[in-house]
Amino acid sequence: MKTIAGTIAFCFSFTLFIYLFGLKMENLVKYDAGFFFLPLILLVLSLIFFYSDYKMNKNEN
Repeated sequence: MKTIAGTIAFCFSFTLFIYLFGLKMENLVKYDAGFFFLPLILLVLSLIFFYSDYKMNKNEN
């Protein structure tokens, strides 16, 4: 279950990074540098999920 949650968080974080990068390159009014916190949080969560799942599976073997 943690692997699925990590994969979903990873995909959404990079989708948001690409979207925000596009907003930045277009110089739109909607762009704000503070919006990058959500993708960063999702990226950190995905790494935590992957690491905890790896650690749990390593202890089982």
